[in-house]
Amino acid sequence: MAIYVYTTEQMRALERAADKAGHSYDEMMEYAGGAVARVIHMLWPAEETRIVVLAGPGNNGGDGLVAARFLAQAGFSVTAFLWKRDEDDERAQQARATGVALFSVEEDMERLQRALERAHIVIDALLGTGLSRPITGTLAEILDIVKREQQRTRQFEDAPLVWFTEDPSFSIKIPHRLSVVAVDLPTGVNSDTGEVDPATVPADITVTFAGPKVGQLLSPAATVQKAIIVADIGIPEHVAEACTATAELITPALAATLLPQRSLLGHKGTFGRVLIVGGSVNYPGAPGLAAMAAARSGAGLVTLGVPDLVAMALAPKQDLTNCTWLMLPHDLGAIKPDALKVLTEELPMYNALVLGPGLGQDDLTFAFVWALLGLRAHVPPRPSGIGFVKEHAPLEPEPITLPPTVLDADALNALAAFDEEWAPHLPPNHFVLTPHPGEMARLCGVEPAFVQANRLQLAQQKAQEWQQTVVLKGAYTVIAAPDGHVSVSPFATPVLATAGTGDVLAGLIGGLLAQGLPPYDAARVGVFLHGLAGRLLADEYETDRGVLATDVAQWLTHALSALTNIAGE
Repeated sequence: MAIYVYTTEQMRALERAADKAGHSYDEMMEYAGGAVARVIHMLWPAEETRIVVLAGPGNNGGDGLVAARFLAQAGFSVTAFLWKRDEDDERAQQARATGVALFSVEEDMERLQRALERAHIVIDALLGTGLSRPITGTLAEILDIVKREQQRTRQFEDAPLVWFTEDPSFSIKIPHRLSVVAVDLPTGVNSDTGEVDPATVPADITVTFAGPKVGQLLSPAATVQKAIIVADIGIPEHVAEACTATAELITPALAATLLPQRSLLGHKGTFGRVLIVGGSVNYPGAPGLAAMAAARSGAGLVTLGVPDLVAMALAPKQDLTNCTWLMLPHDLGAIKPDALKVLTEELPMYNALVLGPGLGQDDLTFAFVWALLGLRAHVPPRPSGIGFVKEHAPLEPEPITLPPTVLDADALNALAAFDEEWAPHLPPNHFVLTPHPGEMARLCGVEPAFVQANRLQLAQQKAQEWQQTVVLKGAYTVIAAPDGHVSVSPFATPVLATAGTGDVLAGLIGGLLAQGLPPYDAARVGVFLHGLAGRLLADEYETDRGVLATDVAQWLTHALSALTNIAGE
């Protein structure tokens, strides 16, 4: 079953549709509370674990009380503190009947403090979606008590381990004596904008229902949730498919269905040829990283099209001895427009092109990019060897038919520097653009902060406007298609926040394009495998520090193995 990403209103509409279809709000609450209880039961031993439930006045509090009831029935020691909720409430009474101790937190804040000092888990079920005002008063006091106790018990800060799944045992570690489990989302997180109230208590695990909320995937909300689990609340699949959602989450099952097929009778030509064009004196390693990833994607042949100075630096590296080489004309290490003649002859032999890793931002190199993409450009004047300035006539683009192409790094900066509209000149649905937020800001003429605050909407808008697939990198990378479809990666890990990992992603997507995947599918699978490789590395070394881009490229084989196993199940 597909998992979607919802705004607050979309989620409410989905619940209304489910209720109308016969799956009542009460049933959804039972599913939700049961899901929270199952997660806790899978990760903590009942006989040794004391739980404090903080239950607010709405459905979120009801979910928490249902969880309290199930946990008490399973043998956990459970105490529930009610805020703005009557102890005679039906859900509260059902919980009490199973042995849950109930107290009004407004009347006994000291009891809450004592309970937290002995607890192993706090279930935050105070407020769910729809927060619209600052947290003050008693609620702020409650959260402050929890936050202070949480901080007191923390001996170290573990790496964020984020995975959207219904099987949390696969990836979640319990590092602290007092862990916070948030119901749907932590109290104080805006489910649409990602804004976080200063009173918010960071959650070790967030059990969100039906699908992630848009705000959970944005900064700063993403920084206060370590593990996010999507729980099924029984909404029929046909109801979910009929309702509007903002994006689809890339699950392991989805990514596995998109993997390119491998014929037993295949050869290197069967699995595609990739050309990586990039490199300069200052950035010789970038095209090499892209090539390593393209080779590990399963592509049959990878060629590095680089200046000879870059080739001499890269060729001896063990991981690149599998590649072939194409020397491109350059000026002091910067690829120049003369390279067009070489590429005109060579490109028809390739199934995919990756353009940009390590190109640099030399004027001649930008002119080369523009001309290769069919954009008319004027080559800037250059000083000759004896001091005279040599003028160049306008550079007419060569009639080159490009294979499906990834535009990354300085190829994107070249587009941003082009002084006319470039999108109408590119064949539609033929390119994958892979900007990080800074590059996206330059392409769109906005500030990076605007990009980060509007990631899903902006990626979708520009993919439709440019008629190309857009991969907006970052925590929970967004992939948008020309037809308006949007997917979101489930990964947010500092392991990938290091130089060169973007080059790895570009090469990986290029390798998948070469194997015949359409641009949107190649981008979705590539982003998932890239994130999974980073995640596996973090699990293997138990740290998010000290991991290199070369490590990520090498671990793509492990990620592919994991995904292939899923596909075979």
